[in-house]
Amino acid sequence: MRRPALWALGLALSCKSPVEKQDVPALTASAAAAPSAASSVGAAPKAAWYVGGWQGTYKAELFRIELPVGGVKEWKKDDGAQASGDGKLTLEASPDGSVSGNASGPLGEHSVTGQIEGDRAALELTPKEAGGYRGVILAVQEAEGLRGKLNASTGDSLSVRQASVVLARVSK
Repeated sequence: MRRPALWALGLALSCKSPVEKQDVPALTASAAAAPSAASSVGAAPKAAWYVGGWQGTYKAELFRIELPVGGVKEWKKDDGAQASGDGKLTLEASPDGSVSGNASGPLGEHSVTGQIEGDRAALELTPKEAGGYRGVILAVQEAEGLRGKLNASTGDSLSVRQASVVLARVSK
């Protein structure tokens, strides 16, 4: 009994005239990208929390490296008197999360570059003069801005410094 029903369905489908192509207006790229009127009423895109200018401070101090046996004798000789003290950071964060700016203080003059992703920032300090300290800052978003640690050393790693870093927004 099923066979005649399938045969009748096949015959009915094959006897229809071919479907004519109807003209459908093309959707232009600008029309596809334009938001609908309902979604654009008072809905400006919200900038990421980090976008804008930032300023901060650090206080560099000796980072003592101790090894149980041996070690580098220069680490023991470093009393932390040089390259210690207060420093300043001035940064600009872009909507894509990229960060650029400058740092100055006891560690020298630096160019700062990096990235903010989510609630974390990773920044690199590159000395503007040969032989300067090179470092990194890892920071986390907090209510008052960004707070983290700076770790830096000379190119030969014989002098190592650390610092707490606090960054606050100065402009959006």
